[in-house]
Amino acid sequence: MMLWLTRNWTVKLISLVLAVGLWYYAVGEESVEVKRAIPLEVTIQNDKMSILDTSVRNVWVTLAAPRGLLSQLASKEITAAHEIGSEVKTAGDYSFRLEPREIKLPGSQIRVVKIVPEVIRVKIDEMIVKKLKIIPNFVGEPAFGYHVKEDEIKLDPNAVLVEGPKRQLETLDSVKTARIELVGRMRSFRRTFGLDLMPNIKTMSESMVDVYIPISEEFTEKRFEKVPLKLLGTSDETMKIQPEIREISFVLKGSSMQLEKLTPETITAYLDVTGLTEGRHKVPVTVILPEDVSLKENIAIFVSATRP
Repeated sequence: MMLWLTRNWTVKLISLVLAVGLWYYAVGEESVEVKRAIPLEVTIQNDKMSILDTSVRNVWVTLAAPRGLLSQLASKEITAAHEIGSEVKTAGDYSFRLEPREIKLPGSQIRVVKIVPEVIRVKIDEMIVKKLKIIPNFVGEPAFGYHVKEDEIKLDPNAVLVEGPKRQLETLDSVKTARIELVGRMRSFRRTFGLDLMPNIKTMSESMVDVYIPISEEFTEKRFEKVPLKLLGTSDETMKIQPEIREISFVLKGSSMQLEKLTPETITAYLDVTGLTEGRHKVPVTVILPEDVSLKENIAIFVSATRP
């Protein structure tokens, strides 16, 4: 027996030292600690109550794990969940301590060392049902010269039943649709949109809305000053005719886009003096205008002109 122990004693000693070192290394791994922020979910068993707010959305957890499991702590999802029992039946403030068992860990060799904050506070409110009007949530403006005809917008349905915390719903009388982009639009359109609901609020009926948005060209008025007045006739006639004024002013109505393009210099206004005899005459003014544009007052304009 002694011979076996003393044979190759150098190799055996080295093996012993390596074994002890490996043991210390393994023990040392257990003391590795990592601090992580993890999401917290708080629910309540009583379906007549709702979580209105929590003091924190994430908790800081210090975890201890063997060094070889550090990669799991970095890559695996870790979450925390606390459920409030059905015994809570009144609205108000509630506080609790998050327990290590309520933290979902990626392995049994990982343990929770510390949780911050120690105490978490939540606001609990009574659940109620309320009918809210649906309104369109417009973003941007149609193309220049176009507008939404507000009185012709159609929504189906135009109201919705929702359930949520009493404190939230009491301040609401309407709910918006999802974003409806209007930028650059020139034509009416129909689309189906969801609802833009606040957290903790859910619909009790259909949550999709069929929306018809009528878009039409804008019509407006614009005054033009000192529009040049031209004479139409033979060169002999136009040289002899003496109009009382050489410029006129008037108000036009029509398409905003068309009116924006017009200037006094681009408007043709003239007096037809063909065949005028000697004397003083009241000659009607003819104004050539684009389609969808006309004089505001549908009355003929006359200008006095004299032929000596």
